Amino acid sequence: MSVAPLRRIAQNGIFSDSGFISRIRNNIVANRGFLKRRFDNNATTDVNILGWRYMFIVAMVVVLTMVVLDDPIGSFRADWPQPLKHFARAFTDIGKSGWILVPSGVFMLGCYCLDWRSLQSRTRLLFAKMMAVSSYIFLSVGISGLLASSLKYAIGRARPFLYDRVGAFEFRPLSLDAAFASFPSGHSTTAGALFAGIAIFFPALRLPALILGVWLGFSRVLVGVHYPSDVIAGVALGAWYAYFQALVFARYGVIFTTDDKGWPMVRKDYYLFRPQREIG
Repeated sequence: MSVAPLRRIAQNGIFSDSGFISRIRNNIVANRGFLKRRFDNNATTDVNILGWRYMFIVAMVVVLTMVVLDDPIGSFRADWPQPLKHFARAFTDIGKSGWILVPSGVFMLGCYCLDWRSLQSRTRLLFAKMMAVSSYIFLSVGISGLLASSLKYAIGRARPFLYDRVGAFEFRPLSLDAAFASFPSGHSTTAGALFAGIAIFFPALRLPALILGVWLGFSRVLVGVHYPSDVIAGVALGAWYAYFQALVFARYGVIFTTDDKGWPMVRKDYYLFRPQREIG
């Protein structure tokens, strides 16, 4: 293979320190400086982090679900109507995080590769806002997913397909066996983070978002890989982290601010698409 094309690329500065790599480094430094300024300018922002009260309520619901529903569901797992099981299998993989993380992550990396100085001010502002939204989605889904994965292998609960052998309450902590990684549900965590983010961005859609998130989570019960309590814990974890991540962004004054009670809400000036005449 000829090295001439690679030599021409290097000469044009694509991979040279003065070109592509330097641009990424400069963009990272500029972004850090921007965030520091925003953080300092929002020092008085009040936040209302859901803590022990939220965790207590979730824990009570999860325990109650374990006691009341998990064992009957485990024994009934093979008896769901086939049409319902086929329906659940058709969309349960929406809860996979990859289809969210890959495009949002690629877009973020692409933005770090841009020559921002060559963009018109309106285009630069639009890309900056889209990058912030992608970052929020990526962090909310990605970090909540990592938390769920860490917890499920640390707890080591047996999945429902092992019910006939070990029952609904067999735990093998730190076994690193996927068959003992039921609690909490990772798909449900992704669903909780995604639909909680939608609810924060679009308050009018809170109820539909909650219904869709819970239904997507319970599709994991119908396909026989999780118990109801696994799903509730996953949805609650994902929703809490999306909410927490919104507060972090609000503290930096990016995308979100907080209302008079410290809850996250989208900034009124954080539009993506508006006619040029409306830009002040």
